Amino acid sequence: MIIPGATLAKQNLVRGLLASSHQVQPCGIDLSLRRVLRWTSAATIDFDNTRRQGANTTEMPFDEKTSSLKLPSGAYLVEFNETVHIPLDAMGQLFVRSSLWRSGATLSAGLVDAGYEGAMGGLLDVRNPHGIVLIKNAKLGQISMHSLSEKVVGYDGIYQRASSLGIDQQAPTDSNKKL
Repeated sequence: MIIPGATLAKQNLVRGLLASSHQVQPCGIDLSLRRVLRWTSAATIDFDNTRRQGANTTEMPFDEKTSSLKLPSGAYLVEFNETVHIPLDAMGQLFVRSSLWRSGATLSAGLVDAGYEGAMGGLLDVRNPHGIVLIKNAKLGQISMHSLSEKVVGYDGIYQRASSLGIDQQAPTDSNKKL
């Protein structure tokens, strides 16, 4: 069952909204663009996180006069202004807003585990051969939460309570390994 956007806002499950009147939707909450990052190194992904190494990123600056950023075709890490607090009996899912895919770009991310609290972001894939112009705080995606049939043991990985998604990647420890 999908938890209505108004309930997500009322229960403060999505935090840091810029204007709830523009962001609360029937089935979720619109997420607004905080920053865009590009990758500057390769990453290593493994089975048990003993060799995991996050890719380095660098922030792409918005034009100071127009608060805009023109992105050529390619893949980018986007971070949102809003953060989430996923209850132990729910999961989160990020969806692309139709205005974005109609402009030639898509947004994707993995599901957001029960118990996760922190920053939200996603992979922005610009397919439009002419690129796309993004204005700071543009609404790119929508977070939706789905009820689980029961409470579960919550997420306890390295991104728990993250304030940002890029640049600094903490090394995994025994306490934050997740299989």
